[in-house]
Amino acid sequence: MKFTDKFTFITTTVVLSCIALILVGGLFSLRSLTLQYHHNKIDGVVQVIESQLDKHVERKEFDVWLPDLLDASGIVRLQIKHKDKVLFQNYYENRHFFPDNLLIRYQYELDRYPDVALILHTRQPFDSLKFTVVPLLGVSAAILISLLLLGFSMHWIKKQFRGAELLEKRAKYILQNNSTARVGSAGEWPKSASKALDILNKKLDESKKERSYFDEHIRSKAFLDETTGIGNRLAFENQLDATAVDAVIFSSALLQIKLNELEAIQERYGKEKRNKFLLQVTELLKEFTTRYVDPFYGRTDKAEFSLILPQMSYEEAEVSAKQLTKLLLQLQLPEEFDIDEFFHIGVVNFYYGEKPQSIMEDLNRASLIAKHQKSSGWFLEEQEVKQTSLLKGTVRWRSLLEGVLEKDTLLIYRQPLVLRDGNRELYSELWPRITGYDGEVIAAGVFLPMAEKCGLQHHFEHLMLQKVLTLLSDRGDRSAPIAINLSSAILLDRRRMKWFTFELLQLRKVLRSNLVVEIAEQVVVDNYDTLRNVLIGLQKVGCKIAIDNVGKSIVNTAYIIDFSIDYLKLHPGLVRDINLRKTNQTALQSLMASCLNSPTKVIAVGVENIDEWKCLLKMGIFAGQGPLFSIARPLYLCKE
Repeated sequence: MKFTDKFTFITTTVVLSCIALILVGGLFSLRSLTLQYHHNKIDGVVQVIESQLDKHVERKEFDVWLPDLLDASGIVRLQIKHKDKVLFQNYYENRHFFPDNLLIRYQYELDRYPDVALILHTRQPFDSLKFTVVPLLGVSAAILISLLLLGFSMHWIKKQFRGAELLEKRAKYILQNNSTARVGSAGEWPKSASKALDILNKKLDESKKERSYFDEHIRSKAFLDETTGIGNRLAFENQLDATAVDAVIFSSALLQIKLNELEAIQERYGKEKRNKFLLQVTELLKEFTTRYVDPFYGRTDKAEFSLILPQMSYEEAEVSAKQLTKLLLQLQLPEEFDIDEFFHIGVVNFYYGEKPQSIMEDLNRASLIAKHQKSSGWFLEEQEVKQTSLLKGTVRWRSLLEGVLEKDTLLIYRQPLVLRDGNRELYSELWPRITGYDGEVIAAGVFLPMAEKCGLQHHFEHLMLQKVLTLLSDRGDRSAPIAINLSSAILLDRRRMKWFTFELLQLRKVLRSNLVVEIAEQVVVDNYDTLRNVLIGLQKVGCKIAIDNVGKSIVNTAYIIDFSIDYLKLHPGLVRDINLRKTNQTALQSLMASCLNSPTKVIAVGVENIDEWKCLLKMGIFAGQGPLFSIARPLYLCKE
């Protein structure tokens, strides 16, 4: 019960009780006064009778006036006793019968006549009284006016305390870390308390932002190049390690740009001119990478830039190298420098499972060959095609994908996330797979981009959502939660999100709480305001929110507090060899510090060996995922 309701209930009860007590007390007082008046009247009758006895009036004379006097005084019976002998009695008993329990008995000892007692039985003073409307109008009007005043007072109190309720509601939201508590309502009361909350909320938000900026600054110092603001050598190594061991990426392209005359520009024109030129190169690379999915570009040396383009076949890597060369030829150089001899590009196409050291050896060899060509250009070493799935034409891909949709043969794989103790499961991440023409299992990272090219991505995403909803219902209340990764296409599509939310609401709340929705960090950052209502809606339904690929890029982590995120999943590049990389440890400590004032738990992804896991445990990690615990397996083969 709200405070206002409690206050009005207690006040109304007290006021009504007071009115009732006044009425009851008044009735008792009225009765007492009436009885006293009646007693005084009977005393008068006794005095008249005693005075007549003093005059020695004959009995016949009493018979003339005494009956009328007794009747007028309400006296039913009259007895005069001398000791125990009755001398005189009962004028009225023969006419009317009155039960003894309805009569009032009075006994008087006559002072001037010793041993003589006068005993009277009278009717109740209210016996002949009839209550009509007119006599009760005064009391009724007083009660009605009191009730009207009470109702008006309660209405006024509720109206005044409405502001206090709003203030209390806002305070509860603040305790629940609800973002709606930031701005106060217009009617909050007391005004001073509302203004104080506004100021405190503003200062708290500023401190959170400062903390997020500070954490971002720490990580930027570790992983960003100071001159260009893009990834440095450490960030490149982390990304290369993660890409090489990512099972969903079969083939990727690595391009290395070396600027031959950069030092000459600095010697002749100074450091400022060199930095402007580096920023020019950075802008060109930014423009170039917008056409690719999940790219990485960074400055890995003073005169060296590197790009990682995931999910690229050998032929696509060749096309990308040609396009990059054409773009770099547009660089604006001082007149004495020739663009045709200014840069060279080494290109290597590598596959899942290759060692980063081997990849870099191939890249250095390709860069050396490109440099020996003297003119600005690129070199991609010819190599054996190790994967054929990426080489299928669009027509064959469409045929394969349409067959999967038509026959409903989409496979679901799962990989569990393990808590700190290494035994208990937090939840399982679900991944879609399909079977190729040769019976090979193809990961989502391979077939979904082709599905997008064929215009079938929407159908696969819808099918995956349907399977997840079915799994939630079939697995029951006691099963471990499951997680699904939602793309920006689904999250930003209001019609599909409305359908998905409606379907979730058809399930019991305990089943909805078994679903974890994973979203890539970059998607949240790029669509911050748009996704606010989407994430709040999913949380209200009962789902948990996990942010994936955290630490891949250096972004502000204010979303952790703003969206009340449940889990942060670290990018594998940040976890790999973390026991040996102090910079990665510093970055992880910074991320974990961002979660201090929130319920957010940090999860390590891509844990491969026990040394990494021990280091992560010392740093306070909540759960882990990776080959050390389990590989992804078909869902129907997994024991629940």
